[in-house]
Amino acid sequence: MAQLAGRKVLVTGAHGFVAGHLIERLAEAGAEVIGVDLWMIRQSYLSMSPAIRRTDLIEGDISNLEEMQALFDEHRPQIVVHLAAQADVTRALSNPLGTFEANVRGTYIVLECARRIWQDDGDPHALVIAGSDKAYGHHDYLPYREDDALLGLFPYDASKACADIIARGYHAAWGLPTGVVRCAQIYGPGDLNFNRIVPGTLRALLRGERPTIRSDGTPVRDYIYVADAVDGYMRVMGALLAGRHMGEAFNIGSGEGVSVLSIFREMAEIAGRPDLQPQVLGEATRELQDQVVSAERARRLLGWEVQVPRAEGLRRTFTWYRDNLAHIEV
Repeated sequence: MAQLAGRKVLVTGAHGFVAGHLIERLAEAGAEVIGVDLWMIRQSYLSMSPAIRRTDLIEGDISNLEEMQALFDEHRPQIVVHLAAQADVTRALSNPLGTFEANVRGTYIVLECARRIWQDDGDPHALVIAGSDKAYGHHDYLPYREDDALLGLFPYDASKACADIIARGYHAAWGLPTGVVRCAQIYGPGDLNFNRIVPGTLRALLRGERPTIRSDGTPVRDYIYVADAVDGYMRVMGALLAGRHMGEAFNIGSGEGVSVLSIFREMAEIAGRPDLQPQVLGEATRELQDQVVSAERARRLLGWEVQVPRAEGLRRTFTWYRDNLAHIEV
């Protein structure tokens, strides 16, 4: 994206899995990247990437208004990609207050800081918010479409629904150039949250251990490779800079649902360990059963398409963990 060269881009949650891949893309495009994270020094995909040397990393708490306002005032970013969140569904159930503080309060503080420094300056800006397909909650039909109601009820799901509505509301009330990206379940190299099905399963397979499945294996999810998710963020960003689709949301996903047991079997085959059967716990009872998104709107209006099929994405992901697992301190 030529319009990113030399622009200041603030990425919150810089040490997150998706953020690391996004920062690589931004650095390649010549952007001046400022990354904020609650812990400035920790192991992450970004910490293992050469892009970290081109990133101005700042320790900060997105739920602290004074800290964030000082950061915005000093660095005056022209573009913000808000990825920071408490993203672990299991942790959200055990710590709902912390989840709402990070995901709801953190979002409106970032929005408010941007509103204060951008109002009346006349320059093109973009503020892209990380939404989630979980914000849709339960519907009697699939796939989810952008005009479906946000019915998320469990703590994580509700927090993402709130953040989504608040972000679009900042455009409706003040014209802030916001856009929400509602991704399906993202997987790929560098995800160090081993509670998630893909990294957790691949780590176990590489160690020769039986993987653990928290659910009964039947929940259906839509999986999207991280590079395709990042491309979705980049395209929404480009649209906002061009003055298009402000205050709108876009689904990013494959449109194909696959059960937890099915994707486990795919990974076991790729790893060459079909003999290792999972331990199926059947404990994840407070999560949505099936989730699939339609990305037709993103294809039609942004030109976004899935570039990495699941089989190829899982192979690339397995290769990364095979080559890097020994260096990960988890």
